[in-house]
Amino acid sequence: MTEEWPPEPDAETLRRETMGAFAHEIRTPLTSIRMVMELAKRSADADGGLRLDRELAEMLAASVDDLQQLADDLQEMSRLERGKLALAPGPCDLAAAVSAAGELLGGSPAIEGEAPPAVEGPWDAGRLVRALAGLARSANRMGDGSGTVRLTCRVEPGQAVVEFASGRPGGEERPIAADAGFAFFRARQLVVAMGGSVHCERRDRFARVAAVLPLGGPGGRGGG
Repeated sequence: MTEEWPPEPDAETLRRETMGAFAHEIRTPLTSIRMVMELAKRSADADGGLRLDRELAEMLAASVDDLQQLADDLQEMSRLERGKLALAPGPCDLAAAVSAAGELLGGSPAIEGEAPPAVEGPWDAGRLVRALAGLARSANRMGDGSGTVRLTCRVEPGQAVVEFASGRPGGEERPIAADAGFAFFRARQLVVAMGGSVHCERRDRFARVAAVLPLGGPGGRGGG
């Protein structure tokens, strides 16, 4: 990219902040499970058996699902890092991937902006969708938290750039740390595994995150 971005943290810092983000986010479903168990104990039957009404059962199931997803994501990251996971190299339509990412987010945050250009690349479609959703979510989280991120897409020689922004520039630069959210670090690794890169600018109540995706390789082609 010709545009200037703040330098990326070194590999050890990224690894440390990734694990910090994971440790923080795993506490949420664990706390919910603990709360469900405590509520169930209060309504235990005469034999001391735990009782779960529908609401508590649904809460417990959702928390277990969240734990499973976090575990799956961490395992996937580990396999990618060790070169044990093969990606499906497209072709993948960028506009379709951005649209699917918005659907995956379910409007939280909402993605606003012009439609991406007509372009295909050698990217793993399923993983690109999840990566873009993660980057949009982290941009909102690091930015103003308004629930809306601005989308900008462009095609440059040999690459496509998908950028999400939240808030307005201002204030001092801030580092990328664990509070960016585990989704950010997972998304970054997925994009890197597809031969791309992720760049981020973060300031007080402002963030913009860009995924730079290669267009070269089998099945890749650009359009106007």
